Amino acid sequence: MTVLLRAALVIGVLSYLALMRGGADPAAEARKLTGSLPSASAVLPAALEAVPPETRERAARAVLARGLLAELSRRAGETRTPADTPSIDTLEAADRQPAWRGVEPR
Repeated sequence: MTVLLRAALVIGVLSYLALMRGGADPAAEARKLTGSLPSASAVLPAALEAVPPETRERAARAVLARGLLAELSRRAGETRTPADTPSIDTLEAADRQPAWRGVEPR
């Protein structure tokens, strides 16, 4: 992964330096390239309409399921107080007493 990041960084730096060497303003070049692109708010509704309804429904279910799993795992990590948790102890008070305590006092 770091190899890819390094390669992207080197390519970006070399592209920037090439623009600087040619005398062009890198910010102006970037604005010129992105100026022709439509805004995301104009493209998003059309892109959502292009997706088939079955796929949209499956994607919505997957997102909801992921959110549900995240909530369940968050709740599982919470610590509970003894008052919140029902006791699983099945011993009676007499069962906790040892059967023999030695010689009875006189």
